[in-house]
Amino acid sequence: MTVRFVFVGEGSSDEALMEHIEELCLRAGADEVAGVAPDLRRHSRKSSTVPEKIDHALQLEPDTDLVFAHRDADDENPAPRRKEVHAAFQAVGVERPRVAVVPVQETEAWLLLDEDAIRFVAENPDGNVQLDLPTPARVESVANPKEILQETLISASELSGRRLKRFKRRFPQQRRRLIERLDLDGPVSQVPAWKQLCKDIEQALENYSQDSE
Repeated sequence: MTVRFVFVGEGSSDEALMEHIEELCLRAGADEVAGVAPDLRRHSRKSSTVPEKIDHALQLEPDTDLVFAHRDADDENPAPRRKEVHAAFQAVGVERPRVAVVPVQETEAWLLLDEDAIRFVAENPDGNVQLDLPTPARVESVANPKEILQETLISASELSGRRLKRFKRRFPQQRRRLIERLDLDGPVSQVPAWKQLCKDIEQALENYSQDSE
């Protein structure tokens, strides 16, 4: 089963999630997978709302089998955001299998669990300063994970002065590298929102397989 999907993220750095979605699709039974995140600036109209982003992405990439839309929950309860994303799918009239990618709180919650990855991205892999990372069971109850991730990277770097100033400016790149380094079999696999994503992908692939028969 060959699958091609379109990914609609909140920001360009979220596109790093596509590689992991491809792997999860393979684990769910696909033989070949390719994801695409179209540059919505190519569309003639501005893409402001979630329905507009989904609609314009599908107009730019119509030959896709699945649709993924990523939105942070910005809360400990993901249900309202999941409802919002699925309402956007419905408003656009998406008929192909679709998946809402909704990290609880923020995507950064998924990046706060791997100490080795954080130290590596902080360019101080042999550092020994205590990082006090949350456990997978607790991370979704931690407010403002983006701010905490920034502070954790700073601590892990053990930098000061001008070097620290330059380091702080690189947070967007550091965030993307942490997404790229997500270990699908590591601590994130124990996080409820990640488990939900895996379950939703399995269901979407099953629906696609049935529709293709």
